Amino acid sequence: MPIPELDSLRALYAQTAPHYHPDIASVMDIFARSLAAWMARCVREQAQGSLHDPFDLPQRGACPSARLGLDIGTGTGLLARHLAGFTQRVIGVDISAAMLAVGQRQRHRNVAFWQADLHRLPLARASVDLIGASFGLNHSLPRRALRELIRVLRPNGLLLCQEWSVLDTASQTFESVFEAALGDQSAPAFDLPEPWQAHLQDVEDYYALFKAAGFSLVWAREAAFVRVRFPSAQAFSAYKLAWAPRRLAFEALSEAEQRACLEALQTALAPYCAADGSLLWQPRLMRVCAIR
Repeated sequence: MPIPELDSLRALYAQTAPHYHPDIASVMDIFARSLAAWMARCVREQAQGSLHDPFDLPQRGACPSARLGLDIGTGTGLLARHLAGFTQRVIGVDISAAMLAVGQRQRHRNVAFWQADLHRLPLARASVDLIGASFGLNHSLPRRALRELIRVLRPNGLLLCQEWSVLDTASQTFESVFEAALGDQSAPAFDLPEPWQAHLQDVEDYYALFKAAGFSLVWAREAAFVRVRFPSAQAFSAYKLAWAPRRLAFEALSEAEQRACLEALQTALAPYCAADGSLLWQPRLMRVCAIR
C-alpha cells in the first residue's frame, strides 16, 4: 500500500540536501560514528557468542567482518561509510534521491546507494546480516517498517538503531525562542508520518514494539550516548537553523527580524555555554539492539 506522506518526506529532504554537508553533516557524522562503533562491538561479541548485554561491552578487540550490511535512511551515507570498515558490502537505502545524489559524490569502494522505500525493500528474504539506522526510522510506520526489516534480516542477524528521545533543555530553549521569533508566521508544514518519539515514549514501548515484530532478543536504553561540543551558541543555532522547515521559516523573516532572532537565541543559550564560549550538547537518544 502506498504511503502518501512519502512524497512530503522527499520534498523535505530535497530542501535539506543542498545544505546538508556544509551545515549539518559534521554534527550528524558524530552520531553515526558513535553508532557504528557500538555496532562493531556488538557484531564482535555476537560472533564470539558473548552478546549478553550490548550496553556493557569492551571497547577494544578485533571485529569479524559481516557480509552484507544495510543502512536504513542513509541520507548522504554517513553511517554506511562507517559500517564499511567492518562489513564486506554495505547498501545505503533512502527515499530521497536528492540526499543520495549528495552521498554518491563521496564514493567508497564497498558502499552502494539505493533509492527505495524502507517499507518495501528490493531485497530477498533473509539476505542481510546487519542493519543499522541512525535516525533513519524516525518518519517510518513503526510496525510496517520492522516487519520489512525482519523479513530481509537473516536468522541471528542484528538490527541496531538510534532515534531521538525526549528533547534536551538546550534544544527546548532554542525551540521556544525560535517559535517566539516567528510570531504569527509558522515553519512550512511537511505532511510527514508521525515521528517515533511522538508515540514511543520509553524503553518499554521500544521493547514491546520490537518483540511484537518478531525479534527474539531485544535490548533498549535511553541515555545521552553522544556529546557534541559546538564552538559557540551561534554554531549550535546555525546547526538547528540549517534543517529545512526552520531554515525556510527563518529566511522568510526580514533582516531585522533575523538579527533579533539570532540575538535572542545567543542570550537564551548563554547559560549552556562554558567559560570559553563553547556549548556542550548532550541530547537524549534511544538505542535498540535486536536479534532476529
